[in-house]
Amino acid sequence: MTITESNTTDTRKSEQSSYLTEGTTIRASKICCGCYHFGGEKTAIGSNFLGAARGAMIMSNIFLAGSFLYLAHEDAGCINEEFKPVDDCQTRVYGFVPIAFLSNIAVISGLISAFCMPVIGAVVDYTNHRTLLGIVATVLLVIIQAVQIGTVIETYFVMAMLQAIAGFLFQILILAVYSFLPYIARRVGKDKMRDYTSTWALTQFSSQGIFLMGVVVFTGIVLFGMNEGLAVKTAQISQSMSILYVTPLFILGWRRFPKMPPSRELPEGNSILLEGFRQNWRTIQSITAEKKKRKSLGTFFLTIIFAEAATNAFTIVANTFLYKGLNMNSQQVGIFFFIVLVFSLPGTQIGSYVTRKTNPNVSWRLSMLCMAIVADVGVFLLDTVPKESSHFYGYVWGGCVGIFIGWFYPTENYLFSLIVPKEQEAELAGFFVYCSQIIGWLPPLMFSIIVENGYNQKWGVLAVTGFHFIAIFIISFQEGPWSSSSDESIEQQEQEQPSVEFTAGVKQLEENKSVDDDMI
Repeated sequence: MTITESNTTDTRKSEQSSYLTEGTTIRASKICCGCYHFGGEKTAIGSNFLGAARGAMIMSNIFLAGSFLYLAHEDAGCINEEFKPVDDCQTRVYGFVPIAFLSNIAVISGLISAFCMPVIGAVVDYTNHRTLLGIVATVLLVIIQAVQIGTVIETYFVMAMLQAIAGFLFQILILAVYSFLPYIARRVGKDKMRDYTSTWALTQFSSQGIFLMGVVVFTGIVLFGMNEGLAVKTAQISQSMSILYVTPLFILGWRRFPKMPPSRELPEGNSILLEGFRQNWRTIQSITAEKKKRKSLGTFFLTIIFAEAATNAFTIVANTFLYKGLNMNSQQVGIFFFIVLVFSLPGTQIGSYVTRKTNPNVSWRLSMLCMAIVADVGVFLLDTVPKESSHFYGYVWGGCVGIFIGWFYPTENYLFSLIVPKEQEAELAGFFVYCSQIIGWLPPLMFSIIVENGYNQKWGVLAVTGFHFIAIFIISFQEGPWSSSSDESIEQQEQEQPSVEFTAGVKQLEENKSVDDDMI
């Protein structure tokens, strides 16, 4: 899973407490204690509990990633007298150099998701087992989290393989939960649903921050003065705290979800194992039709493939850079990601302002351009600063990254909500998720290849963010009714506003893709 819910992710993807929705911003005053009752709507309450649990689980895996990286270097004999990974370690463990360990986990998890998610989507659509599917994925995730408490030098490789599987299970969990959003929206109505999605986002963000700082403070006290194996001990404590934190939340959440009938009927004679792939192919044929709006939608989905791959992979390679390039310990990495979370909040407001002054297409391009520039310039500059001040500048870099992540995801979702045809909302919402996963393995693979051949990891980061520039190039060809005047376009789009089911779904689709979409 990418670090994120990713992460991002799932940091990817969490949409914060307000953003453009029919040209308005949800006021923070509406997010109060009363909102958490959700008018007695049990499924909405359950979704809120599950969001809080997912947020904590994502943050826990930030510390687990540090443990994997440390143990891989220890196994290779590349830990110095200060118990830090040495630079330029080319000793291979299990066929890989240690610095590529995290990105290789992401490659495996991404390939599993790319090939298997259509099958999972078919199970959700064509059977009445979506609730059971989510529960099974959750139970397996919690079991893996518990087993990973035993991550030590003798077991870390097996635990890393389990983590790759956990990434896939996390995507199943997200898909199962999102499949209930139209159901909730139909029951509560458009206005309440908008408030609910804001509350869900705020809950998950708060859960991420509380858990993250809880681990940092607790391990900072308990492990004070420890240097040897600090990353390993921190991860063990984090995984233990995660189990205690998420288990009751998952139970409280899933017990409020009903058993749902199939949303579609499986064609006679078709196999459910292949129907998801057939449906994706039919969707591709539909959105590549010659009609102008459908061509615009096809351009958007092609952009999503590259934009999501770059953003999610960046959160993974950034984690490697913090541990290896800046020699941060687990607590310092935790603080870094907390800063990213905090600064993503003003990022959403900046994105809203830029979108109003320009248009969603331009705003999204600017968010990707700024994110890529900040990422690339940051790693190259941080590679030159003195080690004693690199942590401070690393935190500054984290704040900048957080701003553009907070800008990126809501703008992406808003643009999608403006161009989706009403008659294909449910179908395209699922296809949206699939496009975000289809080449998610490729940027981490490029990073691994670069560092495996002895090049500095900053060149790997440059290769990852290169996918942002491809995305910017593709989306530049998209045409829309906003091309002349942003205000006029928003007003025009409000007259053809997407249905409540889709509006609700798209507000949550990219949750945890960054520091919020995913895990490692």
